Amino acid sequence: MKLDELKYAWGKIETPVKSTDDIRLMLSENRHPVLKKIRKQLTIEMIGWSVFFICYYTMFDGDQKPVWINLTLIVSVLLPLIHNLMGYRFSKYLVNGNTINESLKNYLSKVKVYATVSIICRFFFATGLLVFFTYGLSFNTKKYISLGVIILIFLIQLSILYRLWAKRLKKLENAVTVFN
Repeated sequence: MKLDELKYAWGKIETPVKSTDDIRLMLSENRHPVLKKIRKQLTIEMIGWSVFFICYYTMFDGDQKPVWINLTLIVSVLLPLIHNLMGYRFSKYLVNGNTINESLKNYLSKVKVYATVSIICRFFFATGLLVFFTYGLSFNTKKYISLGVIILIFLIQLSILYRLWAKRLKKLENAVTVFN
């Protein structure tokens, strides 16, 4: 689509009439649809991991494992939760600049950091789970194969996450170059 066509299409769009109060209400944190979804996801994750932490000590023999193994599990689960809280805060304050171009550039740099931290958190999460659940096991050939399959699944997940973030970043970089 050429710039003239885009301008023409933009000019044909009817602007909905909203009062200042309506706009403020739409932008409030409790009514924002993306923030609602993020809060819902965070709530579900926190409830799920809380139930897991309540049960893991006895159900998964956490009481029989050394403190450092338990701490590894706790930290590896808390990292993604803290990261998701950061993502919620990040989504609340998207505009950070005097112009659209400046705001997009700032947003792109923050998303790059967020994406890197996301992949690192997922890696530590998978590693922490593997360390906790494999500590003290006697391995034979079948268990090594099972462990290899589990590690392969985690690596595939990390690869998919990397490609997802790379695709998002590419779209953002294209948007920034369009505004230049």
